[in-house]
Amino acid sequence: MSVNDGLDLSAIGQFPILSSVLETWQRLGGGKAPAGIDALDLPVKALPYLMLVDLKGDDDAVIRLAGTAACDIYGRELRGTSVHDFFGTRDAGLVLDDLHAVAETETPMLTRRFYVSINGKPWSYVRLLLPIRPEGGAVTRILKVLEPSRFRSS
Repeated sequence: MSVNDGLDLSAIGQFPILSSVLETWQRLGGGKAPAGIDALDLPVKALPYLMLVDLKGDDDAVIRLAGTAACDIYGRELRGTSVHDFFGTRDAGLVLDDLHAVAETETPMLTRRFYVSINGKPWSYVRLLLPIRPEGGAVTRILKVLEPSRFRSS
């Protein structure tokens, strides 16, 4: 069973990597969703723990770019992988709900997450979801970053 515990964004200071990524996002977008974020702008320690996700309608999201931590865990490049490939039906729905909430509100989301992956392994982490508006249009891309110190197999 998965659990998503929403955390108030004011708690971001407890998570140094997520805090520095949020500061970069705010600087690049002036407090609004930027058109993009260059990996060179992000803290080097964050890069292995990020994913750039494209929303595909209401029913799917696909990884555009994944850091090495996720690729190493799954033993392969994750580009093009759907959320449905990572999570069971219920968990995929929870993840999609969060991604769409961030896109619709154009507001960052901080969450503590516990879940059992589709291969049966339990995981816990704290993640930050940040809206991105490619080419300045609607938010259709989400930057997901995990706090390395809180990422573990339970």
